[in-house]
Amino acid sequence: MDQVLTQEEIDALLSGLSDGAIEVEQKAEDPDQPKKEVKTFDILQFTRAKKENLPALQFIYDRFSKSFQSALSLFLGRDVEIEQAAIHYIEYREFVKTLSLPTNMNVITTENLNGFFIVVFDAKIVFCVLESLFGGSDVTVPRIEGREFTKIELYVIKKLADMFSNEMEKAWSPVYEIKCKYSRSEMNPNYVTMVSQEEIVSICQFPFNIENVRGWMKICIPYGILETIKDYLTSTPSREGQEMRQKWIEKMKDEVMNVPLEIRVTLGKKRISLKDFLGAKEDSIIMVDRYVNDPVDIMIGGKAKLRGRLGILKGNKAVQIEGPIQ
Repeated sequence: MDQVLTQEEIDALLSGLSDGAIEVEQKAEDPDQPKKEVKTFDILQFTRAKKENLPALQFIYDRFSKSFQSALSLFLGRDVEIEQAAIHYIEYREFVKTLSLPTNMNVITTENLNGFFIVVFDAKIVFCVLESLFGGSDVTVPRIEGREFTKIELYVIKKLADMFSNEMEKAWSPVYEIKCKYSRSEMNPNYVTMVSQEEIVSICQFPFNIENVRGWMKICIPYGILETIKDYLTSTPSREGQEMRQKWIEKMKDEVMNVPLEIRVTLGKKRISLKDFLGAKEDSIIMVDRYVNDPVDIMIGGKAKLRGRLGILKGNKAVQIEGPIQ
């Protein structure tokens, strides 16, 4: 029969453990096993971000993908396709893990938002743009060697970041006016310290296609920045309202362009006395302050706006515009 402790023996054992009379062997830690690190996780912010519906942000990115595609195509003189992408929310540390080293994390400050965006261009896109700018006849898949970017490659990244800033301002304008400005580029994500590792960020990846080269661009925005203007992002500007506004602007431009303007040309000026004026007769000569070949002032709305020279065109007196008056 198995030995069973009596209640008195159990009480004595528990008493010995509590007062230290009985030593308990501690399990030695294995030095080869890595220590487990406890990480903080803001589950409330993550839940809000996952559940938050920000349709205006998707509207902004849809506008941006079209305008940036057009701008880059014009800049390169090549066909560029940028696909629309979905938005998702993750911790910043998880976003960094998706980037290879060296990378190019471009910090774009947003004055009106009191914050910043982070935009990352796939290295293949950077090399492809570089090849196009320097006259490459065929766009080929470049060789990625995991090396540092050269100065000329960093110059291309800066041009892309400036173009990004310009087109992103346009995309945001129907929702919230922002002013984007390129701040700096970092090759190592660890040097971008404005975002904590645990912070929730909004990520949108845009697949790129420059002829036969495929790549991507990623936009990272801390969720805390978006939360400050949440009221602007929870509703989408109606397409009908945008179209009506655009039609109204075009109509106003047409009307302004049809406003008649009175244009006069001042040949010269001269102050004379009343006596000389009354004494003037036919064929009298009044000397003005300009010679025949001197430029003349062209008056628009009573103000001198342009400079020109007198002449004759098809038997009619004419004036040739030389430029604005400085």
